[in-house]
Amino acid sequence: MEQNNSKLRKINLKQRKASERLARDLNIKSCDEPTKYLLLCNAGLVTGLKRELLELIINKIISVNYEIIMPRGKSYCFIKFSDENIAGAVYEKLNGNFDENLKITLYFIYCESIPRESESELGDDRLPGGLQVLENFISREEENRLLELVDWEENNDNSELKHRKVKHFGYEFCYKTNGINPEPIEPIPGNLNFLYDLFEKYEWGKFKYDQLTVNRYLPGQGIPPHIDTHSVFEDTILSLSCGSPCVMDFKRVNKKIQVNLPARSLLIMSGESRYAWTHGICPRHHDIVQQKQSDKILTTSAERGTRISFTFRKTRTGDCQCNYHEYCDSKKSKRQIDKSNAPLLESSYVHQVYDEISSHFDETRHKQWPNVIKFIDSIDPGSIILDVGCGNGKYLTTKNGLFKIGCDRSSGLLNICIKKSYQVFKSDCLKLPVKSNSCDAAISIAVIHHLSTADRRRDAFIELIRVLRPQGKCLIYVWAKEQRRNKQDSAYLKLNPGKVKDISNKNIKLFEDLELPVHENRTDFCHNDVMVPWKTKDGGEFLRYYHVFDESEFRSLCESLEDISVRDIYYDQGNWCCILEKKS
Repeated sequence: MEQNNSKLRKINLKQRKASERLARDLNIKSCDEPTKYLLLCNAGLVTGLKRELLELIINKIISVNYEIIMPRGKSYCFIKFSDENIAGAVYEKLNGNFDENLKITLYFIYCESIPRESESELGDDRLPGGLQVLENFISREEENRLLELVDWEENNDNSELKHRKVKHFGYEFCYKTNGINPEPIEPIPGNLNFLYDLFEKYEWGKFKYDQLTVNRYLPGQGIPPHIDTHSVFEDTILSLSCGSPCVMDFKRVNKKIQVNLPARSLLIMSGESRYAWTHGICPRHHDIVQQKQSDKILTTSAERGTRISFTFRKTRTGDCQCNYHEYCDSKKSKRQIDKSNAPLLESSYVHQVYDEISSHFDETRHKQWPNVIKFIDSIDPGSIILDVGCGNGKYLTTKNGLFKIGCDRSSGLLNICIKKSYQVFKSDCLKLPVKSNSCDAAISIAVIHHLSTADRRRDAFIELIRVLRPQGKCLIYVWAKEQRRNKQDSAYLKLNPGKVKDISNKNIKLFEDLELPVHENRTDFCHNDVMVPWKTKDGGEFLRYYHVFDESEFRSLCESLEDISVRDIYYDQGNWCCILEKKS
């Protein structure tokens, strides 16, 4: 009798505490009388409860449908039955009894309601820009070969870290300095060459990766949040997961996104995700994951096993040229492009240069791009179309029924347009002397990439939208950092076939302490902010400033604009392009 009373007191204590927590967390009341809602008081996602184990326990008692709701960050969960009689049968059978599968005594209470489905979701599932996960990147047989590659028992004083074991190939990563030892070490094993073929197949064979870090994570181990040092490694970093799956946390400011990395998957970090988001693995024994069941996405817990990751990087020299200055080690010691020096940079290396080369530019720029003409041809007859940065006016040629006006910052190019009898005026693209809501359409072809800060580039987009009438459309083209898509070279690269790019683009001092890399023409872009040479017929050479956009940056910019609809974003021969429509 005493034993039964003790058990009853323990049940009552657990139920009372659960009731208080339920009211505090979700403002849901517990009930003394049976309802169709049960709360499992002491098992949930936080405790590592697996949905399938709970289903196994309940299915031994009933054979009707029910619903399990597992709120994120809670040590309890809910079960919704079709009526209170079925809930009562489960309550009577399980409450206060020890379960062999879960290794705990189960405690239940009735409650008056359950949280909405949205309250139990994992949150934002949109990946950071430039982040991809390719599932089943390798076969099980290939995975087994990789798992046998490293002997974790061999004596190596440098392989033991506080939270995991690690081995390096090619170059050793120095965790104290977040750099690398420049002296080469044991090369990347030759039996990994098949991975380079796969990288190429999936269009991530951009580099011959020369540094490999192999990490071994036992259950309960992780790695602190970090951003791989900007100046030490190139943009794209690849990480192959073998053995146990796990969840990796990506964080930027107050945003957090959890990314599931299944076994045999390849994680690709480039652009924003590589440069501006920390990534890390929380040291725990289980992960909260989502799984598809019929047409629903359900939340559950998954136990961790031993995970081995193979992370491939390409070492680099010189300063990083990314746009994420607040996270960049190179930017801490050198002055960068900002609002104080941007006008001088553009005046010296854009405006003045185009005045100097205007005649030669006109001789080399006659071919109209088909997709630009397609956009112009789609404009209704009688419309006013403004060409912002019209250059030598190749898109101002007459078309019946359209009134075309062009503007440019270069006096030399405007004089060429005037001689061709085009309607043009001089203007900075950031301050168009045009009334708001006055143009039916606008184009800006290869112009905005000459603006040297993110704010100025965004302001140029906003100014184009300002002059459009409601439902008016604009087409914008900018140079893309990606000059190779779907294994095809852009026209820019095709003009110099077979040339190997120089990834060590040397910096040139422009003024004060501002330095930028000089790009080698007709090769891949290695940096976003570059100086591009222009050679004239008489042997003269000028440098033009360019900001080449990567895809995630361009998409983020378009999608951040207000009062517009993004009609299309596409890639066209080495350019990122968008069609925007002004809302009514």
